[in-house]
Amino acid sequence: MTTINNKRRDLKIIFHGDVLWAESGYSVELMWIIERLVADGWQIAQAAKAGLSNSVIDYKGIRMYPAVDDPHGSDTLFYGARHFGAHLAISMIDMWVLNPQFLQQLKQSGVKYWAYFPVDSNPITPGVLKNLPFCDKLITFSQFGHDQLVKEGFASELCLEGVDTEQLKPLDKLEMRKKYGIRPDMFLWGMIAANKENPPRKGFEEALDAFKIFEANHPDAYILINNQQIAPGNFPIREYANYLKIGHKLIQLDQLFASIFSTREDVHMLINCFDAVLHPSQTEGFGLNITESESCGIPVVVNGAMSMPELVIEGVTGSIAKTNRKRWTSMNNFWLPADPVNVAASMQIVWEMLQKDPKKVAYDCRKLVKEKFNIDKQVNNFWIPSLINLQDEILPKLTEPAQPPKI
Repeated sequence: MTTINNKRRDLKIIFHGDVLWAESGYSVELMWIIERLVADGWQIAQAAKAGLSNSVIDYKGIRMYPAVDDPHGSDTLFYGARHFGAHLAISMIDMWVLNPQFLQQLKQSGVKYWAYFPVDSNPITPGVLKNLPFCDKLITFSQFGHDQLVKEGFASELCLEGVDTEQLKPLDKLEMRKKYGIRPDMFLWGMIAANKENPPRKGFEEALDAFKIFEANHPDAYILINNQQIAPGNFPIREYANYLKIGHKLIQLDQLFASIFSTREDVHMLINCFDAVLHPSQTEGFGLNITESESCGIPVVVNGAMSMPELVIEGVTGSIAKTNRKRWTSMNNFWLPADPVNVAASMQIVWEMLQKDPKKVAYDCRKLVKEKFNIDKQVNNFWIPSLINLQDEILPKLTEPAQPPKI
């Protein structure tokens, strides 16, 4: 029996997702959850979706299983759970990418399986729905996702993604801009997002269209777009900015640095260079960068679609733009592009908020994240109680042997 401070921690858990030292939003969220569970005494392993090859290693007290053949680690999840002797497997990944063959094998082996996953479309893509019957528990990132699952006849539990508010906090803006060679006198909009398809899911086209409108009335305005991930067939950001004749107002960092060499601390410092953040994604299961920015005291303009309106208080921590149409995708669902004119109007709202009282905006942003999206609260109020309940269900505590009477 494993105990810490007289607490029983017999349940062995394997998490599945981006390897912990990667710089993706998924890996960061997993790291925040796992490091807190390890500190609480839980026995943890990870099945790597990507980022580890060939060898099983131990990393910060966590057994790490490498990717095998499946590009999304479905096989690693099963083989790792079997080798580790896991009682519970938890994936944090888009459900549609998983191979149901390995989910079925996991279930047949007697391992409980919880899916912690985003729902980012209406209707839910069929690729997600086909894998849900293999799950013992569905845990969703957002109220939007929870409601979409109800429509499809699935019950889920809600656990909003959390942010480490001590790691992501306001820094000296002038010092941060000096570090990246950014002038101190500009009003800077920022975007940190992957550029992996065209039309771009993250809304780069709508963001640049909106910025052109905003910049016409604010000549001191610039926009910085930093792509942590790029892929063939992505959206030509620089070329489109040049076409709009705002290329001289677009700042981009070295792509090798952005994609390979930057760390989460670099992301933290870069967010603190911004006056405000643009996040007009066409679809989003949560949008961690929104709450990360607010944790740094930076307001955000979001698209009024999917989960994003849940993360911003209109006129307080940012502004919520409207969509102008819907787009049917190859995933057999709708994505909702933002209306650039309305995005520009939301940008004006945020600009006026900052002109009026920037300290109050920063305070309100931090307050929202601390109260609603605090990773410590999510772990203490959801993850630990859920794991204790499962442990008591499948690994009941042995009855203590009777002690002889004292003489």
